[in-house]
Amino acid sequence: MKTVAGRCSLGRAAVLSAGVALFAFSLPALAQESSPDVASMPIGTVFRWLNFLLVFGALAYLIAKFGAPYFRVRARAIGKAIEEANQTRAVVERELREAAEKLARVETEIEQERRAAERDSAADRERIRALTKSDIEKISQAARAEIAAAERAGSQELRAIAAKLATDRAAALIREQMNAAAEAALFSSFVGELARAAS
Repeated sequence: MKTVAGRCSLGRAAVLSAGVALFAFSLPALAQESSPDVASMPIGTVFRWLNFLLVFGALAYLIAKFGAPYFRVRARAIGKAIEEANQTRAVVERELREAAEKLARVETEIEQERRAAERDSAADRERIRALTKSDIEKISQAARAEIAAAERAGSQELRAIAAKLATDRAAALIREQMNAAAEAALFSSFVGELARAAS
């Protein structure tokens, strides 16, 4: 982060120096009393377009340089979280399928036990049903718990990503506001010095 801040400071200094130099070089043109309106001349239109292209190009460069890597990293992190959630879901679905298969097998076992229980006793039949129901409930509860844990983990990671994006955006907004205020203060002091020098 320190290198990025250093680059930003150097960039600000370069832009500020270029602005001061441009203003200083334009002073002789501004000093002419009967000069024609530059904006109405074709060269004024050309300079306006050049200024627009420079500003637009600088913005496009900054967005491409700093925005793309940041969003690629975020996309990878989100993709990884989704992949982990999908893997967890696949494991839970497999366990649920196994539970369903086990339930199907248990049904046939219950039928066999029913025949034996009819011969032996009604108490054995109830005991087997209770055990089967308990096993199914335990497996179902475990599956629900794993699904809930996966959902919580995904939700927490999504909240963390959203918080990070919000803090990054807030920091960028603060930097933008501070830049405009600093430039306005510098410009005001420069104009004041020019006024004192002229008088």
